[in-house]
Order: sequence, then C-alpha cells, then structure tokens
Amino acid sequence: MLQEPDVLILGGGVNGVATLRDLALNGVSCVLIDTHDFCQGASSASSRMAHGGLRYLEGREFRLVAESARERNRLIAHAGHLVKPLEIVVPLEHLLGGFARAVLRFLGFTRFGGPLSLAALEGALRLYEAFGRREHPLPNHKTVLRRAHFPKGLRPQTRAVAAYFDGQITQPEGLMFEMLREAMGQGPRVAALNHVNWHKDGDTIIITDRFDATQYRMTPKVIVNATGAWIDDVNAKLGGKTQYLRGVKGAHLVLDHSALHQRMAGRAFYFDDGTGRMIITLPVGENILVGTTEVETKDAEDRAISEIEIAYLLRAIDGLFTDISVDRSHIVSMTTGIRPLRDGGGSATSAARDHALEEDRFPGCAAPVLSLVGGKWTTFRAFGEEAADRVLKRIGRTRTMSTAQRTYPGAAPFARNALTVPKEIATRLVARYGALAQEVAPLCVGPGSMALAGAPSYCRGEIIWAIRARAACCIEDLVLRRTQLSLGHGLQRETLYDLAEILAQETRRDPKDLAAEITAVLEDPRLMGTRAQLQENVA
Repeated sequence: MLQEPDVLILGGGVNGVATLRDLALNGVSCVLIDTHDFCQGASSASSRMAHGGLRYLEGREFRLVAESARERNRLIAHAGHLVKPLEIVVPLEHLLGGFARAVLRFLGFTRFGGPLSLAALEGALRLYEAFGRREHPLPNHKTVLRRAHFPKGLRPQTRAVAAYFDGQITQPEGLMFEMLREAMGQGPRVAALNHVNWHKDGDTIIITDRFDATQYRMTPKVIVNATGAWIDDVNAKLGGKTQYLRGVKGAHLVLDHSALHQRMAGRAFYFDDGTGRMIITLPVGENILVGTTEVETKDAEDRAISEIEIAYLLRAIDGLFTDISVDRSHIVSMTTGIRPLRDGGGSATSAARDHALEEDRFPGCAAPVLSLVGGKWTTFRAFGEEAADRVLKRIGRTRTMSTAQRTYPGAAPFARNALTVPKEIATRLVARYGALAQEVAPLCVGPGSMALAGAPSYCRGEIIWAIRARAACCIEDLVLRRTQLSLGHGLQRETLYDLAEILAQETRRDPKDLAAEITAVLEDPRLMGTRAQLQENVA
C-alpha cells in the first residue's frame, strides 16, 4: 500500500470513484477509502436514471441541464450494456393551466411552480432536446391528444399525453465497479479499500481495516472529500469547519406487480401526484420502482423510511391507473439515501441540483482539501473530471487523456459463443456484466453453476466472483450492491444462508458475525419490504 500517494480520496460513492478513475488513468498515484462499502449511501438509492434534468429548466439551471444531457448521451453510447434509452410517458390534466406560474418561476419572480401543463411541457421539451442534440441524440418527443390513443386506464381528467426519451441505468452499482476495475488496473500506485476506519495524526492519515485490523499510514499531497452526506462531518474530522451541505433524504419503493409492469410496457411514467409535485415510476427488470420523497435531515446516518413516505408513494402510484390497485403487499424492498445538495434557502424540491468543488486549507492539515458538493448520477464523469483537473493543477501535473469518449469495460466487444457455460447462464451473465461475463463464466461451472437457494436466477459462481473481484465483505454488500437479490419476488431467508456460507468460505469470516448480519437483514424493512412483514403477521 502506498505511504505517500499523490491523492487520498475519502468516499467510495459515484463521485469519488469517478475521480479515482480519472486520476488513475492520468498516471496519478491515488488511494480511495470508504468507512462503509463502495456505492453505499445516496449512490445506491437513486432513481436509476441517466437524465438531463427536465425539471431543472424551470429553475433556470441551464448549465446543469446541458451537461447532464451530454453526459446521458455519452453513457448510452459508451456503456450501452448497462445504460439504455427509456421512453417516459407524461399524462397531463392541463393544456394551459399552470403555464403562467411556470413562466414566472422561469423568469425568477417566484420559487413556486404549479401544475404541469401541456403548453409548459411542450416548450420545455423543445429546449431540453436542443441541449441533447450535440452527441448521440435520442428520439424527439411526441404528443397525443386523442384519448383513444392514451395508455389504458389513465384518469378521466387526462387531456393529453406526452412522451420523451431519457436514459435508464439498469445496474448503477455495476457501472461503479467497472470504474473501480479500470482504476485498479493502472497498477500498484492505485488502491481502493472499503470497510475501513481512519483518523488523522498530524499530517498523516492512519487507516485500519475493519476485519483484520491491518493498519496503513498515508501522507497525501491532496485530500479529496467525496463523502456525500458526510462532507461537513469529515471536514470537521480533518480539522476544519464547513457548512456546505443540505441533506435531503429520498425514498423509493420497489414493487412486484405483474399487472402494473405489463401496463407500463417497458416505459416510465412521470406524473403529477395531485398536488403539483411529480413522481417517477419505471420498470427495473421484472419490478417497478416508484419515487421519490424529499425529507430534510441533518443526520448523515439516517436510513429510516417513515410510514408517511411509504403511504405517500403508495397513494401516488395507486392513482396512476384507475383499474390497477397498488398496496403494501406489492412492496418487496425499499431504498433511501441522502442527497448531498448544496446548502441554500427555499424548499427541498426547489433546491439547486448542480455540483460545486470547494477547496479549503484546514489548521493542522498540510494537504489542501477538495470537497465535492452536490452532483447527481448522470454527471458523475464530468464532476470527476473537474475534480481531477483541480488535483492535477495542485500537484503540478498535466492531463494526458480524457474519459469523455472512453468505452466502459463491460461494453467492449467480445465473443458470446465463447462462454463455456450453459446457454441460460450465459444469457444472464451477459445481461448483468456485458463483456465481463468472460471473467465470471469460469466460476459458474461445476459446483459454481448451482443456483442460490431461493434465488434460482443467480448461481454460486457469481457470488464468488463478487467477493473476489468486487470486494464484497458483508451480506448486505452482496444483497444490495453486487446483485439484485432484493428485487424479483423479494429476498428469501434461505438465500441469506447460502450467501453467509459462501462468504465464510471465501473470507474466513466468523460464522457468528455472519449470523448476526443475517438477523440484521431480516429485520431491515428496506431489504425485506412490507410484503415480508405482512406475510409474517399472517403466519
């Protein structure tokens, strides 16, 4: 492990990993650490979309929308195995109503929007698509006014339906691990560690592995604080005092509802909840994702999803189609994360979504500290590039390459017929890992081809690969960030026992500790959903 890396990155979320990738590809020695797992926090609780930010136009965030649309198109072009075009349907109950208020907000005379109208949306979509025309443009929007051509079951008040295109990230965590793989592939001058503790001792950062107590001492030239909701807390730990963040927690429900899934027909629906606030619901595999809420919080560790949030999202999605009911029995899991928005006034909904790079010198800390504030999934590459440019300037280096047109590892061409596994397994591996299926397949033969108990679409070899190649250390790492086991019909108890067995074999972790992790997962409503609770009550 490096003792004097050029850069130490604190935080293994999408912005920290993007910065690590950019720096590593430009020959910079860097180490990334996270006290939890990679891709935890807000990075694992997104709406799974690569979008230009249509609603940000109303708040005049033109630079963010232009950057987001460009980065969305690049993701679809260079990570097409995990990022796909997504049609988004918008039912509208107003042709002109709310248009005047939208214009006033656009002009900066009010912070408050109104109900979405066809007139406002039509104008916004024309501008939105203009921003996205520069690289790999998506199809143009279309508008339907004849009810006979509306999707079945929309509310009788619906007067028009618009449809436009954005992107969907089918596996956000997988995209992050591909970036980590690229960074680590640059040689021994790059490292990434999860599940570690750290503290500052003068100019030295002392890092301790959570599981085997191994210690590392590092004296970096630059520290990058990419800890998301923890940024201000981490800066305090480094000796400074900042107030950069406004924590806004957002929850999503994951539904198992075949009738709703069939009606949506592979499309997302973006609709008014009845109060002027918009809800997004989209297909994720065989499931439906519904979000999101906005709850202000000052606790970076807050992962609770309130009954109010659950009831709000259920009420909204239950009202989308008049002939399809949705209730708690359809919830197989939930996600929640704290968006690290820039501190400012106004409501959580109207808060700025753009990112900022703040540089500080703290007493007793020789290295400058760069804080990555805000940001969103779609713009991670651009934000990482901006942070890397600042670092390169501080250490007196010049950029040698750009990631703007770089293909992600899983999107590389490969011979699918060369996979030495049964066709059914090969199809699943390619869908999940793209070209990296070539690495996973050799572990999915013999005993490794056996299906996980309670999760027949996953084989044991995939779990072994996730531990060896993607640093999974805990059961939650595997359930939430290396697989999609919390989707489908819901996480099963017997699946957890299989995961614990494989983890014990691969990591030599104490079975008692793994048993405690199983108990924690079974008691976590995020992972088990409300369906499991209802079934237990019936039993």
